[in-house]
Amino acid sequence: MNDSTESEWVEPRALTSFVARSFANLAPRLRGRHLFRVLAFGPAVVASSGALAEPVVQVERNGEAYKVNVQLFVQSERVIVWRVLTDYENLFRFVPGLRSSRIVSPPGEPMLLEQKGEGGLLFVKVATETVSRIKEVPMQTIQFELVGGTLKSMRGEWSIDAHDHAISVSYHAEIVPGFALPPLIGSAVMSRNVKAMVEGVTGEIHRRTVLKTDQGSKAPANGGSPVTAGAK
Repeated sequence: MNDSTESEWVEPRALTSFVARSFANLAPRLRGRHLFRVLAFGPAVVASSGALAEPVVQVERNGEAYKVNVQLFVQSERVIVWRVLTDYENLFRFVPGLRSSRIVSPPGEPMLLEQKGEGGLLFVKVATETVSRIKEVPMQTIQFELVGGTLKSMRGEWSIDAHDHAISVSYHAEIVPGFALPPLIGSAVMSRNVKAMVEGVTGEIHRRTVLKTDQGSKAPANGGSPVTAGAK
């Protein structure tokens, strides 16, 4: 096993039986690896975000590369999750540390997404700029690959899948920073940034799910249009 890998393992806490089974199936594949288990949500945040359990967040360091894996379950609709993940121009509004996000490719060309942000831990602050090529399989996956910016390389994908009682959201990426991260805190810095991203995305999914539910509950009994006054 690579000596540069940093890890800690904590058993995931499932809040529903089917999530428990999913985590149980995932756990054997995670044991024995050098992983960072991020406690991304406390109980109050989990309840307010709509997540069914604390997300499983892994950061595995291998040399200068970091392999990131995230698995979470949310109570929402597939279309809402998809719209949040593909709301590229507004990601900076709900992802902490992201200062701007915009599509820079002309219409009809392969999508290029430019993002600028800042992340870090304690006194370590790092500004990043990336341009990534985006490839979508509608309602299923979003693949991304770095084509320019301050990182050496980055590639991965988001994927969503429907289960009986929830939507599964997965994020997988391999990232090589374009700057030196101290070995003792490198995984902690990466984990903190992943945690912030997961919190922001999950919170926005919950907000939009509640908004749709509230609008639906105001629909007139005669089948007319729901009352949407004040809704964005």
